[in-house]
Amino acid sequence: MTRTHGKRTFQWRALVALLLLGAGILLVVSGVVLYLAPSGRVAKTIEWRLLGLDKEQWEAVHTGFGFVFGVLFAIHLRYNWRSILAYARRKAASAVRLRAELAWATLLTLGIFTTAALDLPPMRPVMDVGERMTDFWERWGENRGYYVPSEEELHDQDAPELEGKGWGQMTVATLAEAKGVPLEEALARLAAAGVEARPEDELLALSGRSGMTPRELADLVDPEAP
Repeated sequence: MTRTHGKRTFQWRALVALLLLGAGILLVVSGVVLYLAPSGRVAKTIEWRLLGLDKEQWEAVHTGFGFVFGVLFAIHLRYNWRSILAYARRKAASAVRLRAELAWATLLTLGIFTTAALDLPPMRPVMDVGERMTDFWERWGENRGYYVPSEEELHDQDAPELEGKGWGQMTVATLAEAKGVPLEEALARLAAAGVEARPEDELLALSGRSGMTPRELADLVDPEAP
């Protein structure tokens, strides 16, 4: 243990190493969660959550720690580049004896990348499992009384004039503002139709609860709706 004037100095390299470990673990965990999670359409409709976080929050965690991991890895190289170069020189001679292993590792890496990018076996079955999980969650939601609009319904209900968002992506507050309706009035209109909503609720989530399509919910808020 390093001490200066009787006090322990802070080990920045150890901090970086431990942060790298933590970031790596969270990248794996969040990656598995997102792999098994429903699609965005289904996740919002059935208000899917895991450990209190919705899919968008898990995506933010995964992306955030991806950037953190990259920065920490660069710092790790900065702290240890002399040791890494020295190790590389020591292993240069033995690398000649590992030509076959190096070739196989390179081929396997390129193979995994290519099959994933081109949607080919063996990665295609892996992706199929993720798609089946979306179907599973959709059935799960429907069996519990949620209304899950189809992709076609959502496509037909796109509203590019409203900030470039489809009806389902808009919150009650955003929709009310875009339509020029006071928020309290918009919430009251929804409540009168039996839809209890909060300003931050997206119409897709309200659709799942109410059984109405996002467009029908938007028409309730719009004072010009019939």
